[in-house]
Amino acid sequence: MRLPGRWLDARIAALDPETEYAEVLRLLAEHRLTRPAVALTLLVTNAQAALPPAASATLVATRKLLDRPDQRLADGTGHLLTWLVHGPRSDEARASVERLNRLHLGLARKHPGAFDDDLDFVYQLCAVGTFLPRMRATLGLAPQDPALDVAWHHFLRDLADHFRSTGGPVAGFPQDMAGMLRLVEDYEARPWPPTDTGRELTRAMVEHYASRFFPPPMRWFGRAQALVVMPARVRAVHRTGEPRPAAAAAVRVLMRLVLRAQDTWWPDRRRRFSDRVARDRATVRPTRGRRAA
Repeated sequence: MRLPGRWLDARIAALDPETEYAEVLRLLAEHRLTRPAVALTLLVTNAQAALPPAASATLVATRKLLDRPDQRLADGTGHLLTWLVHGPRSDEARASVERLNRLHLGLARKHPGAFDDDLDFVYQLCAVGTFLPRMRATLGLAPQDPALDVAWHHFLRDLADHFRSTGGPVAGFPQDMAGMLRLVEDYEARPWPPTDTGRELTRAMVEHYASRFFPPPMRWFGRAQALVVMPARVRAVHRTGEPRPAAAAAVRVLMRLVLRAQDTWWPDRRRRFSDRVARDRATVRPTRGRRAA
């Protein structure tokens, strides 16, 4: 029996993830995504993107993540929602990715090596698609519906076709979600050297997340949450330190409760997430970037 207010799972179950994957992800984005969830995803995937020394040096040199973190979050949210709401093959998604391509290629002239390797692009896309499955595994939750694995893979496979490195169109996207998981784990296992830029960047992003979404007495929870869901290898390379055991335990307990509620009984939101973001984007209240000590 369907619980009152629970309609989204049935709607998604009626879709074929092999062919209707764009609609699956549009529904999830519009009716289940939240601002903190997007911010946490972008925080972790940006920390993952900063594993190569050239990438972390470029991200710090642009200063946007450090000095204008609210604007960077708004821009990242805008790109992600454009892709999810309009679909990976839409004109809107193509235009969004092309803006990123122009930005990357412009930065490549000043920062050689940062945008040369196709694998860096593929890894970043796979990091987005594997964020939730890896987080659920970290928290000891059951895997997500296999249909969502298919939908995420096909969606990001199509989106990858629009990206360009300095050598041309990006190639080498995995064949399925299992391949995406292998790719991110193999990429992270490389002997990446710790860098001061990677550490500065990651610590600043964690502090911004905690400051933006938690009141001062609870910012310890935001910091711990970011570190708990960040892959251990990424934490090690960026020398973030480990969350305190008690804080990590509190994060795991509360996140499991929230995600299980979302899986089973939490009412699905009718209002579209993209409408709220569009309304709020014009009135973003900047939060000063914090330099990591």
